[in-house]
Amino acid sequence: MTLFNFAYGQITVSGTVTDKDDNSPLIGVTVSVVGTNSGTITDIDGSYSLSVPGPDTKLAYSYTGYGSQEVTVGQQTRIDIAMLAGADLDEIVVIGYGTVKKSDVTGAVSSVSAADYEDQPLTRLEDALQGRAAGVSVAKSNGQPGSNFKVRIRGVNSITGNNSPLIVVDGIQGVDLSTLNPNDIQTIDVLKDASATAIYGVRGSNGVIIVTTKRGSGQGKVNLEYFVTSAAVPEFLPTLQDNVGDFARLENLRRVNAGGNPNFTDAEIAALEANGGTNWQREIFQTGIGQNLLGSVSGSEGKINYFVSGVFRDQEGIVINTGFKQLSLRSNIDAQINNKLKVGLNVFVNRDQTQNDFSFAGNGQGSLVAKALTWDPTTPVFADDGTYNLRSLRGIGSLNDNPVRTLMESDAQRVREQLSTALVLGWDITDDISYTLNAGTRLNNINNQVYDVEVGDDFLPHTNFNNNKFQSYQVSHILSWGKSFGNNDLKLTGVQEYLKETSIVNGWSAQDLSLPRGYYFAELAPGAGQTVSNNFSERELSSYMLRGEYVMGDKLFVTATGRYDGTSVFRADNRWGFFPSLAVGYSLNDLIGGSGPLSSMKVRLGWGQVGNQNIGPYSTFGGLRTNASYSFDFNSAQTGTVLNSFESADLTWETTTQTNVGLDIGILEGRGSFTIEYFSKKTTDLLLATPVPGTFGGGIINQNVGEVTNNGIDLSLSYAIVNTTNFDWDASFNASYVKNEVTQLYNDLEQINGLFTSPGGQSRVLNIIELGQPLGQFQGSTFLGTWKTAEAAQAAEFGAQPGDPKYLRDANGDIVFGSIGNGTPDFVWGFNNSFTFKNFDLNIFIQGMHGFDVYNIQQAMITGGAGDSRSFLSADQVNQWTPQNETDIPATVQFYNSSRYIEKGDFIRLSNLNLGYNFGQIGSTDMNLKVYASGQNLLLITDYSGYDPELSSRKGGQGIEDVAPGINLGAYPNPRTYTFGLKLGF
Repeated sequence: MTLFNFAYGQITVSGTVTDKDDNSPLIGVTVSVVGTNSGTITDIDGSYSLSVPGPDTKLAYSYTGYGSQEVTVGQQTRIDIAMLAGADLDEIVVIGYGTVKKSDVTGAVSSVSAADYEDQPLTRLEDALQGRAAGVSVAKSNGQPGSNFKVRIRGVNSITGNNSPLIVVDGIQGVDLSTLNPNDIQTIDVLKDASATAIYGVRGSNGVIIVTTKRGSGQGKVNLEYFVTSAAVPEFLPTLQDNVGDFARLENLRRVNAGGNPNFTDAEIAALEANGGTNWQREIFQTGIGQNLLGSVSGSEGKINYFVSGVFRDQEGIVINTGFKQLSLRSNIDAQINNKLKVGLNVFVNRDQTQNDFSFAGNGQGSLVAKALTWDPTTPVFADDGTYNLRSLRGIGSLNDNPVRTLMESDAQRVREQLSTALVLGWDITDDISYTLNAGTRLNNINNQVYDVEVGDDFLPHTNFNNNKFQSYQVSHILSWGKSFGNNDLKLTGVQEYLKETSIVNGWSAQDLSLPRGYYFAELAPGAGQTVSNNFSERELSSYMLRGEYVMGDKLFVTATGRYDGTSVFRADNRWGFFPSLAVGYSLNDLIGGSGPLSSMKVRLGWGQVGNQNIGPYSTFGGLRTNASYSFDFNSAQTGTVLNSFESADLTWETTTQTNVGLDIGILEGRGSFTIEYFSKKTTDLLLATPVPGTFGGGIINQNVGEVTNNGIDLSLSYAIVNTTNFDWDASFNASYVKNEVTQLYNDLEQINGLFTSPGGQSRVLNIIELGQPLGQFQGSTFLGTWKTAEAAQAAEFGAQPGDPKYLRDANGDIVFGSIGNGTPDFVWGFNNSFTFKNFDLNIFIQGMHGFDVYNIQQAMITGGAGDSRSFLSADQVNQWTPQNETDIPATVQFYNSSRYIEKGDFIRLSNLNLGYNFGQIGSTDMNLKVYASGQNLLLITDYSGYDPELSSRKGGQGIEDVAPGINLGAYPNPRTYTFGLKLGF
């Protein structure tokens, strides 16, 4: 629900909040009006100013790691508060369509506040979640500015559907997390179990992330922040581009072994060793400079409260001619019409532009990084006449185009333009009954325009354009009733909600352009090379929800929810579904007495069901594909239209049932807190796109088949380790373990081949979905080393010879292809430490992922000997098999998809190290100044041989990322970044 600030009664209260032990100011303390959603936070000096309705108003002061306080305003206009260190169980948690005190929470909810990441200069809100919320896994897809993050809550449920959580910003559902400005955010609350997410019904099956943005109140405030970043590849990978003489000798040996002639003379090799060759990593990588300017204005004037913010970012990528720019504006305006009625208008506008996203060049033969790592180091970037060398001068190394030319001459732009608005009306009908209207719309216009010079042997560029116009609107009616009966509190919340989404897609492509830089001359392309594409889709969702919350004597807490959803994506008989949940909490404070090391204790038990409708709007109907070809006489092909998907009229909801058991403990009078939860989640009737045999026409049919389970433990611990006059140390740790398993497929199958294939012409399937195993299984052959001289006769039986790679074979002598690893982490954790010493502050954030493998196809391509990377470029190839040195490094052609390229992906990362100095108030001015320096990704501890084990590569049309995680075909590296910045407040 959107938060409100109001100024009815014209009373402004201001003051300062300090630490009771050392009198130091506390930054980011939440000051809220009890019984409303109005509030503000303290600034850099611990100061606040807030407009309140009248003298009977109660103000609540809450801060992570400190005990909360409540004060009645009375006739006071200045209220100074001294807070005592101790974990706060009375802070407010947003649970969807309302809020509760943390002590009253019954479901599984993780919370992150702005204070948790304020010492880390963030450009993406996903970074604020990474390692800070138990049960939430956040992984970067790659290091390109503006690239996607993968966010998952308590594992993955679906095999062919979307596993991303629902994002709710100030009550508006379906928002894109990547567009949000971290400086705009007040709190992030993550609903993890079904008893918490059931209020969102079919949209909450993958968990819910509720984001509450900041509001304005009190005296006007201006905050500015500017920081500059310098990013670079942490280190280059070792390849034979560093030792080009060894490369030339190995290339000669490879060609002789294949029956050819040497490519290099001894004189040429000597010249290469003396002068060096081309290190393509140094040619495509650069130091990327970024500039970030953020500002906000907030406060109140009479009955109007305002918060207006903006951000400008300009980030160069660490790969040449790549980058990201963003400009966004947020305006949250609230007006108290009278003592019963308040109105708010929220507007968010964003425009961002990504330059040369790697996807424009495809991954069919590896990414542009992989191509650079495998390109001929004996060929210069430029010819003697200053033009690009398009291909290797000797026809060795990668068979693809010069990667520097591709990056510098191509122009691929992805531009997103977004507008989100919400009108919120709050009406206090009586003292017990309130009504809220939340009506919002989102408009997204996404343009992809590509001019690509790497297109084939004719060297004629191709272009394409795609525009997706997306619009949605949501209307939510929320009616709440609450009443206290002695020590019993009862609250009922009813919701009626309607959502509609429409998508219009238009595009065209033009091939073989004869004009350089001819994107805007696409109509001159040959007619056969011009195509047009269009698409339209819409979907609707109508919902009713009722939630009851009961608290008895601050001991027993009960929450029951029922949601009834109807969706347009299913046929009429299967359109509606009911999703219930129940959660119970019980306080054990009387049992522990509160006088020992444990100051509070509560147990929680929750159960619930949520649905999933994540299929295309028309997936229950058959689909057609035009311009298909088929040969009826097995001689000449005819063009026509064929079925590519079949009708599935009985399709219905995918259902996830989850049970959650939790224990919350307060330590040493609230100085610390500990939470541990066990969950068991089972997803049945999966919405699975199953293949149809070619004998029946091929294509797919959507069915309700298959089951996936996720079982695990979430743990979080926070503690104020040191609190003295001049020195504080606060620490928090959270961890999550998830065991994912596919427990049922269809037609009694034990495995399904995935869609992710190896590059470079080998085109073997790299992933499988396997019964009894987690999603993310790798498929390949088992590498056993090389055939040795003593095994020559046995090798000959399989057409091999000594020095060839040796693979596991079955009883028939065939190479065995099966599961050889898994790319899904099962354990993630984060450890955050904040130190303050007088005016200095230091933040150290460490995070880790464990229990997963990486399919390092990038290294397979560097090693070479197959596909489009035929030359050996791996640094250890100098120790390849020879009759005199029979190692396990093959000297001939090998498979990319083998266990030789499966590596452990476990890592520990120093994600952030930030040192700041607060000058406080400057002279007699009202200006506050803070300067800081920080580093991100400063240290990576891992056995992985690539750039970064967290990154993976994607190829279009090759399945969802959760069934093929951890496959690296040359992902854009994750940079090491140094940041210098300052903050001004006045």
